[in-house]
Amino acid sequence: MDEAQLNHARRRSVAQTAAAIGVILLLVGALMFVLSSRQESRALDAELGQVLTMAEDVDDPPPGQVLARRATGTDAVEVTSSASPELVGVLKDALRRQPTRYDTDAGDDHPVRVQIEHRVDGSRWAVAADLAPLRQRQEQLGIALLVAELAGLAGALAAAALLARRAVAPLATALTLQRRFVADASHELRTPLTVLHTRAQLLLRRARTQPAEQLTDQLEQLVADTRALGEVVEDLLVAAAEHQPPPETVVDLAEVAREVVASMSVYAREREVELRLEVTGAAVVRGARTALRRALTALVDNAVGHVAVGGHVTVTVRHRDGRIAADVTDDGVGLDPAEADRLLGRFAHGSNGTGRRFGLGLALVQQVAQAHKGSLQVGGAPGRGATFTLLLPAY
Repeated sequence: MDEAQLNHARRRSVAQTAAAIGVILLLVGALMFVLSSRQESRALDAELGQVLTMAEDVDDPPPGQVLARRATGTDAVEVTSSASPELVGVLKDALRRQPTRYDTDAGDDHPVRVQIEHRVDGSRWAVAADLAPLRQRQEQLGIALLVAELAGLAGALAAAALLARRAVAPLATALTLQRRFVADASHELRTPLTVLHTRAQLLLRRARTQPAEQLTDQLEQLVADTRALGEVVEDLLVAAAEHQPPPETVVDLAEVAREVVASMSVYAREREVELRLEVTGAAVVRGARTALRRALTALVDNAVGHVAVGGHVTVTVRHRDGRIAADVTDDGVGLDPAEADRLLGRFAHGSNGTGRRFGLGLALVQQVAQAHKGSLQVGGAPGRGATFTLLLPAY
């Protein structure tokens, strides 16, 4: 899965969530509209019934209503004087019907509700109420509900976008970590493979002119380098998370430095660089042996890559202020100390040298140092070489 797929999944999640919430809001709004309309309609019916019950003449109906009466034993119909001719016709027709309630039109798109009542004295009464106010209130209610639904839908979109972002964030983080792990693994494996390839080429050339028994030491070193490569792969698989705490084992950093120098010496000779080791005794720390070896290998690889033909790289392991310091010093192209912090960033690049001094390697070394409760210090000057110090707590 790539970023485009993650973005597509996030947008799809937002659309689906917003659609679901929109449907719910629509159903709730429709239900509220129906219930409110029915309630107002029933209130109007109750009002018309009360008007018919209390009416004594047709001359004083409530506002918006018209009364009609036909007395017992006569066909004459009395209607409120303010009634329009169309409404008079509607009421006369209503008085010929049985008691009921219905909506009709009194002309010029004038909707009315008519209710009829027969009294015990034989008279018939009818009342007509203008439905325009009721329809207007229903229209206003519909508009208010629509606005509320649109606002709710906008809020749903915002909430869905936030929820989708939070839901997809772990996937995006996992994708970033996966890509970082692949980049780190590529960097970690590149130097051991280069050393193995260089040593194998050297052995191939020497095997053509020297007997096999004279190649025993070099073959043993090749086996040791192969074993170290296997440890790197195993460590990458077990500790895929870049900040996983290292195992608490006792490690002699001086011995690790000897292994690194022995392993990288062939690579340095091929580049016509002198690689030296200065150790004053045991330098014991706690941590992961393979991680510390990778860190020193990366520092030596960077140093060799930034030294011209005939240059020197010195690895020094010593005690310093109650801690263990592993210095990798070269007399190569140097660096600007003001850029030290930038150089420790991931994928920072410089303009000189062929190693990875200004690349992913230093970021990995710094991670190893921090995981071991230590630090990586940078020193040097342009044209005067550089010194990288892996500083760790002494055991």
